[in-house]
Amino acid sequence: MRSCCKILKCAVGIETYINVKPNGKSVVSKKMPNIISRIDAENSADEWVGAGDSPMRTWLVNAIIDHKQHRDIGKVLAYVAEIHVNKWLSEKTGRPIKNVVGEPYDGITDDDKPIIRNQIKFRMDKWHFETTRRNSIKNADNNATGHVAYKNDEFDMLAIFIPGPTFGIKDSKIRCLPVSALVNPKKPDQLITSINENIRKIYNTDEKTDEVIKHLYHIPSSLPG
Repeated sequence: MRSCCKILKCAVGIETYINVKPNGKSVVSKKMPNIISRIDAENSADEWVGAGDSPMRTWLVNAIIDHKQHRDIGKVLAYVAEIHVNKWLSEKTGRPIKNVVGEPYDGITDDDKPIIRNQIKFRMDKWHFETTRRNSIKNADNNATGHVAYKNDEFDMLAIFIPGPTFGIKDSKIRCLPVSALVNPKKPDQLITSINENIRKIYNTDEKTDEVIKHLYHIPSSLPG
């Protein structure tokens, strides 16, 4: 018996599927829409670059509409997403967090409390986790799978930014994972290069993200909303 996939509904541009497995179990999943209207694309672009006419806004609107360019959006928006996530973390924790460039981490606490370094990834589907640093003799031991793995001491937390249905900040999600959840069991000095579904299922909730932040950032009281 083959598994089958059926579209249940389409809401806010997101297609919802039910995938029936050979064992009779069903799994509900969601995908980015194949068709995004120009007005939705413009609204999402405005959240990132403002409403004024500019080459960047024109490109982003066209890329959001064109499904073939969706993979490129995360590459272009990665740096501004880091600023957004660091600001969100600062508001969430009540601690100043500084944006960082040129280090294995993208944000670091900037106060006299214990230092917390965070790595940020912009992800739309699978939670790939390899670094983009160049292959070299220095990184040879970290490249067993063809991807360069992070080492287990390069940062303290991973924050994954998941954009909204039309790639905007609205309806986006941020998921936080401690480094301890990402250690490669076969090479404990390295981190895994792709986050599997079991780990993703554990950490893909608002409640778990709040728990991780509260623990790592030493927040004694309840997190702000």
